[in-house]
Amino acid sequence: MIFNKALKGREAVLWVRVSTEEQKKTMQSQEDYLRKYLKDNGYGRKSIKVFKQQVSGTVALPDELDAAITYCGERPGKCFLLVRDYQRMSRNWRFGGANMIPLYESDTPVVSALRNQVSSTSKTIMDDDWLIGLYFSIGDQEVTQLKKRTAAGTAAAREKGIIAGTTLDFYLDDNLNPYRELRRLLKAGIGQSESSRRLGKSTSWFRKRREFFRDVLEKGGEETVENWLMTTDNMRERLRTLNLKNKEDKKRERALKRMTSGFLKFPYEFPMPSEADLDEYLTNYKLYQPKRTK
Repeated sequence: MIFNKALKGREAVLWVRVSTEEQKKTMQSQEDYLRKYLKDNGYGRKSIKVFKQQVSGTVALPDELDAAITYCGERPGKCFLLVRDYQRMSRNWRFGGANMIPLYESDTPVVSALRNQVSSTSKTIMDDDWLIGLYFSIGDQEVTQLKKRTAAGTAAAREKGIIAGTTLDFYLDDNLNPYRELRRLLKAGIGQSESSRRLGKSTSWFRKRREFFRDVLEKGGEETVENWLMTTDNMRERLRTLNLKNKEDKKRERALKRMTSGFLKFPYEFPMPSEADLDEYLTNYKLYQPKRTK
């Protein structure tokens, strides 16, 4: 097999990368995949150097990849860098090519376990080496198209008053609307520690919401603040009628929060939803679910 012929006697250096925080749990399975690849190809050394990082594939040179390249560069001709696929090196063809150069110069082949392919070095010529640049370019194109679709989707959603991100907590177990109570305490000049104690909320919660009200007052005035509080009152009233352990009611909650997210985050930019709007989102909630993309 080409693996054994090209890499005999070299030390395996593993580079493991995942893009997002949510994918971090798959980092170990990616490493396990590479270790199994080594075992299946008769790699007998027990000591294996591993570099890993959660970082976007669009970053020019991640710190841990830089460390892996440096490690190999200090041992010219004695290592090979093993990756699941070449796009682990980068999803930008410019950065990917640049990251391959020092490995090429230090006679360090880069091996794709997924394709069972070994790159050329300054001292070796491997078949289909030119395809590696194509893999980088395909990854780059995928990222570009995803950014375009995301930007278009975000713009379309914003026109409907939808803003992505964490939705507002309505504290349905609190008898009184804590946001309205906070506004009352702020007007009365009650300080952070006492307000937090009375509301049963953290001081960081107090500071965050205080800054929110200051921002809304500055950009929209007192009327906008009152409209925002009235909307939260109306939404609390409706949400309390739902059984949020019920699947369909949970969907109703998500639809209501989604369709009002723009106003709740930026009430000086988006129109205030009427009570009829709120009822519509709850009643015909299936029309306001995010569309699934394949």
